[in-house]
Amino acid sequence: MSRCGLWVFLLALGPLLLGLAATVPPFDDELYYWCWAHDLQLSYYDHPPLVAYMIRLSTELLGDTILAVRLPAVISGWVVMMVVGLLSRPRDLLPMIALSPVMTYAAILVTPDTPLLIFWALYLAWLIAVQERLARSRRLGWWWPLGGLLLGCGVLGKYTMGLAAVAGGISFFVAGQWRRWLAGYLVHALVALVVASPILIHNLQHDFIPIRYQWGHSMSSPQPGFLPFAEFVGVQVLLFGTVPFVVFIWAIRHARELLSEPRLRVLTCLFALPFAFFLLKATRGRLEGNWAFPCYLACWPLAAAWYAGVKSSVWGWWATRAGFALPLGVSAFLTVHLIEPVEWVPMAIDRPTRQWGKLAAVKALAADLQAVGYSGPVYTTTYQWTALLRWVGIDARQIDGFSRPSHFTTPPQSPRGLPKAIVCADGILPPEVMVGFGPPRVVASYPVLVRGQPYQQLLWLEYSREPAISPQTPGAG
Repeated sequence: MSRCGLWVFLLALGPLLLGLAATVPPFDDELYYWCWAHDLQLSYYDHPPLVAYMIRLSTELLGDTILAVRLPAVISGWVVMMVVGLLSRPRDLLPMIALSPVMTYAAILVTPDTPLLIFWALYLAWLIAVQERLARSRRLGWWWPLGGLLLGCGVLGKYTMGLAAVAGGISFFVAGQWRRWLAGYLVHALVALVVASPILIHNLQHDFIPIRYQWGHSMSSPQPGFLPFAEFVGVQVLLFGTVPFVVFIWAIRHARELLSEPRLRVLTCLFALPFAFFLLKATRGRLEGNWAFPCYLACWPLAAAWYAGVKSSVWGWWATRAGFALPLGVSAFLTVHLIEPVEWVPMAIDRPTRQWGKLAAVKALAADLQAVGYSGPVYTTTYQWTALLRWVGIDARQIDGFSRPSHFTTPPQSPRGLPKAIVCADGILPPEVMVGFGPPRVVASYPVLVRGQPYQQLLWLEYSREPAISPQTPGAG
């Protein structure tokens, strides 16, 4: 694919991503970050703040529609494909990469990965440009603060950006001649620190609870062993195929020659080092599959260099395409399933169809609450139900202590002290959660339907405070 062909390809990709963004139902976590955008802060309990700022800008311009909420993700996905395409030589693998599920369906979901991926991609391109200029003895000047800006924005998106900083720093040390770049690199690091300082300020104000939560969430190892490792590898193969694992081994075997050339050195460091970290981490406990996504931004251009050496053989040509068979099959299946849901898919993993059912349930609940004129707070048990109810216009609040903490529980939320509380949940709450209240009255039940079959129910519960028991007057009776 020529450079002109690349731009034609990217122009065609834009409408595809926009169409998917307008079609796929909004997911709980996306609406959770939309709620952040209505309550802008320096940072949040769960993640840094940039995803909220991006959603806020988009919705201020285009309104609170799902397409506007997802527009930052669409732009991020498009920029990522542009960077991957420009860095890949040759570009034979680009169509298969673009049609993988992460670069289609996952690319339009707005999460903290949205700012992480766009700034990781731009930082990757910056690292290559800077090291190529250093190899040609060119002056860098403003390039150093530009890199700090990109790195700082990436950290504002997600803490995982720190791995790009570590791998990028190693690529400079491998290049040698530290006197030529060390001062500029320190300027770049200082700019990154200033840009990401809102996170530090927020954590100072909140006793470092957000960072301690993320550290415990990411570094804990509750189930070390082979099973979590196999699960992690299986997810990566389903989403990306087997080519990245082949390229990982190839990069290790050819490290000496790859590290001697600026572009390939950066690609090798920003793929192999984080990827090795995630593989190791997966042996220590369960690891979410999306954590390794940024590694592939360097993997695919590196895979292009590997493919250039094997595509001339029949075996290499067919083996490479076979390596993409699973992710392309997943994308094809998701497309069919969105058009006409497949009946044999277990309801527990049918998230798109289940999401339509959850949205229908909360819309019906919201309509009934509005019909009786109730505009007060509605308490829920999870951040997911809270976000869904807020999306349909309900003043929802997550009860602290029932499920995992979130932005909605900082500060803690509780109906304690109220004479009556409206609760929406998928079951009756344990008595210890509603201390001081009597048994609830089930006002209404709203089924969550998946392909016409009930999967769960959303209950409208009304709790009233138990009457106080007055002490008996001595001698009375």
